[in-house]
Amino acid sequence: MSDFEPVLEERVAVPNRARDGSWVKMSTCTIVDHVGPLAKAGSEKKDDDVCIFAPSLRALPPANPIVMATLPILDWNAELFRALSDVTSVGNRCYAAVLMIDPFTLWEDLADLLKEKGFAGVVNFPPASLVEGVQFVGSAGAGNTLEIDRLKWFHDAGLGIVHTGSSRKEMADVSSRLADLLDGMIYFPPEALSRRVAARIELEPIAEASFFPASFWSLKPAPASPAVGAV
Repeated sequence: MSDFEPVLEERVAVPNRARDGSWVKMSTCTIVDHVGPLAKAGSEKKDDDVCIFAPSLRALPPANPIVMATLPILDWNAELFRALSDVTSVGNRCYAAVLMIDPFTLWEDLADLLKEKGFAGVVNFPPASLVEGVQFVGSAGAGNTLEIDRLKWFHDAGLGIVHTGSSRKEMADVSSRLADLLDGMIYFPPEALSRRVAARIELEPIAEASFFPASFWSLKPAPASPAVGAV
């Protein structure tokens, strides 16, 4: 088993809202660079399995750290537009990874295309707090405000929204500001940037009462390297 596939020892059943306003249970959550079946060999895909489509991961050097996704080495949203041209349809719990602080994206065109392809919504991945923190450009506070405003815009455009944050304080603030608009939240701590880029990266569900009713997942940091000379 690779370090991209942590064992989900407990699946937390957390209430969440479907596109029609009804409440459903969200289960596993996986970041993928191709839209396709999520089930592993010997397992069965369920309707509440969630995928986050991040085609830009294909353009990053394989096995390099995910921190590469926060650097200005590719046009994240342009890669999404290109990949969507090859997508025919997706599952009803598939979200697109969007860089919300990109000043050049044609937002109306992107929202229309995502709805046409059947996406449930969008995720702010990579999050502004990590992009600006790594690049040391601008104000993280300003980036987060722009990001929240863009998420609200996507919600008003008829798409679900999942927020990714790099600190508990940030996530608590966003949870309060977006209230019951969120479909879910993802905790992406800076330590997780050392994980390697892969075609499939699984998140683990976490029971976090502070952020209910949104489902809550986390990306684990990379496993610590064994000490030199350890057996």
